[in-house]
Amino acid sequence: MSKTKISIQTILRYLRDFSIVVAGIAVTLYVNDRIMNRSEKRDLKLYLTAVKIELEQNVKDIEEEIEILQQSINYAEYLKSHDKKSLNQDTINSYKDNYYLLISMTYKTNAFEMLKLSGTMRLMEDKELLLSIWETYTYMNDVKNLIDWGFQLKSEEIKKEIYWSKEEKMKNIPMYNFYTMTPWPSEMSRLCKEAIVLLNRTIEKLEKVL
Repeated sequence: MSKTKISIQTILRYLRDFSIVVAGIAVTLYVNDRIMNRSEKRDLKLYLTAVKIELEQNVKDIEEEIEILQQSINYAEYLKSHDKKSLNQDTINSYKDNYYLLISMTYKTNAFEMLKLSGTMRLMEDKELLLSIWETYTYMNDVKNLIDWGFQLKSEEIKKEIYWSKEEKMKNIPMYNFYTMTPWPSEMSRLCKEAIVLLNRTIEKLEKVL
């Protein structure tokens, strides 16, 4: 039975070839990792840009909410600033498109949801910015819930007046108790303005990193 002799040169050649293969794999993995990392950072920037644009649109939408609420504030202030008997019917009628108006606050979250699902948040070095983004969307949701709750209360009051007779409608002032006994319109407006301040603050932070 013959024995195969392996020379030192053969072993060295095998080791050299093996080392070349390992080095090649290592370089390939390194390059791929760098490319992947660069691609993910590019994606992160795109997601953050989308979030910034979304927040800017939310600011515009909330500003429209404030404009709508302002009419309710004006109506409430008019009722509170006059004796009930001295209220002018024509002035009251000028608010007829508003005192029964029911709306719901809307805001967009698609860009934020995409950022969360992308898995690129882990690449954000500025953790304060990440926290600001989360807090902004959380606060907007809280404000929406409070405003929707306020409109639900308003809806309950409206239901009471739906069944007024013609005589009662002529005799009573629309939503008088609701607008004079609750701070609802001004409080809703205040919440919206606070949301805008927070939104703009986060937008400014995003602008610094984009």
